[in-house]
Formats: sequence, C-alpha cells, structure tokens
Amino acid sequence: MRPFRFASTFLLGALSCGIAGVCHAGFSLFHNVWGDAIVSTDTTPEGHALTPPTREQPVYYLGRSLGCKLGSIGGDEIPTEREMTAIVAKILAKQGYLGAKSGVHEPALYLVVQWGYLEPRNGDLMWFLGYDPKQDIAAPSFPGKLGPEVFLRNFRSRTIEAILDNASDAIYGIIITAFEYKSANTPSPVIYWQTRIGLPANGKSMTQALPTMLVAAGSAIGRESQSPVLVDADTARAGAVKLGELKILDVIDDPPHAKDTEAK
Repeated sequence: MRPFRFASTFLLGALSCGIAGVCHAGFSLFHNVWGDAIVSTDTTPEGHALTPPTREQPVYYLGRSLGCKLGSIGGDEIPTEREMTAIVAKILAKQGYLGAKSGVHEPALYLVVQWGYLEPRNGDLMWFLGYDPKQDIAAPSFPGKLGPEVFLRNFRSRTIEAILDNASDAIYGIIITAFEYKSANTPSPVIYWQTRIGLPANGKSMTQALPTMLVAAGSAIGRESQSPVLVDADTARAGAVKLGELKILDVIDDPPHAKDTEAK
C-alpha cells in the first residue's frame, strides 16, 4: 500500500448534492488526443474492512468541497465549486455513494474533494499519480546513481510509462478522500481511502478536463487496485457532463463536532 499524505485542509469540506446532467457525444478525427487519465486509490486497513457500495446497497455520506485548492494558472477556465460538487455527486451516485438526507439517512462517510492545476515544481506528482518503484522494473537501485536497470527501461509497463511521462509536465488533478463520518471532526479522524485522478493539462481548460476526469475515473473511485488505473480520456469525453446544464440542490450540513458525537 502506498503511503498517505494529507494536508490539514482535507478535514474542511463536503459534497452532497442531487443533480441532473445531460451527456453529450462528439466526433474526433484523431484517437486519444487527450491521452490517458490516471486513477490511483490508496486504502487503509479500516477501509479494507468496508463493504463496497452498490446501487442496490448504497452507502450514504456527507462532506464538503474545498474547491480549487491544488493550484491554478491565470487565464484558465475554472468551474465553480457548486458545478464541480454537482458533477462529483452524480458520478458517486452511479457507484452507490449517495448524499445523506437529514433525518432520513445515517451517513457513514465524510467525503472531502478538491482539485486544481499541479506543476512538477509545486509538489510530488509521482506520488499523486501513484508511482511505486516496486512496480517499476527499471527503478534505480540506488537513488541518484545509474545501474544495470537502465537496460530494462524499454520493458516498463504502459502504466509506469504513463506516470513518468505525466509527472514531468503540468496536470489537472482531483482528490477525493473518505473519512469515517463519526470521527471526521475529531482530533483523530479515521481515514478509509483516497482517490487521486490526474490528466495532462496541455491543450485543455480546467472546465473541460475535470468533468471528463470524473467520468473516466467512475467505478475506480474508492476502489483500491494493485496499481494505478489508466483510462482513455477521449472515450470518457463522450460521456462527460456539461457544466452549464446542471440542476444544483442545497449542500447538506457538516459532520458533528466531537462533543456532539460523544453525546449520542
């Protein structure tokens, strides 16, 4: 299991909206012009013990969106928090994660989502994209030194090649982190899983890319895999949600504070 990395701001936030979206399809002369989106999910031992949700047996959640906290560049088209929250909720609902209604559903999860523009110099994109040197046949045996493994570079898996290529340039990124609802607002929150989605930013706007990335990630959100998952972004573009055609409902309340939880 890859190590988790969390900022303190991950504990601020929630998404919970019902939405209606309209899909669109388009024609592209060149296949795979956007490249692959990379989906990486890490799960804790507590997360392993959970039963994955289905549409027939959903899991209810509350949460909040932190918005575009991962970075941005001037002149980019950036979706609003409400637009993105609505799209995330739509994609999660297809996987069996449903927003809890006050007085009706008991939330099990507290979800935190954030997104933005990441550059190699601003953070560890290798970690973000799920790179694991144990899965890289040509990983250096000694950091900073070349060894016989250089002759194995042509035998790297397609996933490792994609991670190394994408980590050298700017990407758009989305992070969805799941906490145990009851402990989310306590000094010791229980983390269940974290899904990170990355896509090369070149030739795209954030408004174009983020919905496509969520559609592409789909069933991989919250599901740990042995290695990051590659999904064709151009195939996902055919099912991406249009930001301008969303019906957005109210956001549900924050989780209780520690004293409120203990009193129940």
